[in-house]
Amino acid sequence: MANTILGRIKLGDDKAFELLYRKYFARLCAFANKFLCDPNLSEEMVQEVFLKIWKNRASLKDQTTEKSYLFQAIQNTSINELHKIKNRNAYQEVLKVAYSKRTEFNVHDSLLGKELDEKINNIISNLPTKCRKIFLLSRKEGKKYREIAEELNISIKTIETQMSRAFKKLKLELHEYITVILISLFINN
Repeated sequence: MANTILGRIKLGDDKAFELLYRKYFARLCAFANKFLCDPNLSEEMVQEVFLKIWKNRASLKDQTTEKSYLFQAIQNTSINELHKIKNRNAYQEVLKVAYSKRTEFNVHDSLLGKELDEKINNIISNLPTKCRKIFLLSRKEGKKYREIAEELNISIKTIETQMSRAFKKLKLELHEYITVILISLFINN
């Protein structure tokens, strides 16, 4: 395998890695963009795949061809990211609807909104420190994962993991509220 680019990378050859990166980066970004429809996110996903390749170079398979390996990795990473985005968007949509200003706003809705707001703030304040900080930078300050990674000097993967934990905690703790909100929306409309 030492004769192939992946074989050389497996042995720690950084020049081979750079060659692979230069050879495929633009094409992989275009391929990822077919799934994600976001050039910046596509670039992030490609960089993430290359980072994983370098970090896990010792476990590269002998029979793998570089082109098929890279495009399959990008496809898998992009599909996983789409699932994350879909889940995040669904949750955000419920929160938007819960906080949206409707023309018919009654006392029950007001109390529910206040109670929900308090519950959300309580959940966020009880998140582990690192998780809370990342969540607030993303949601309150509107920073992108890349910006947070640079500010906190951590990887984008760490940010994704912490955000996933925060969303899981919110989803778990707010499941009764989401049901009540949805029922309330259908009754009031």
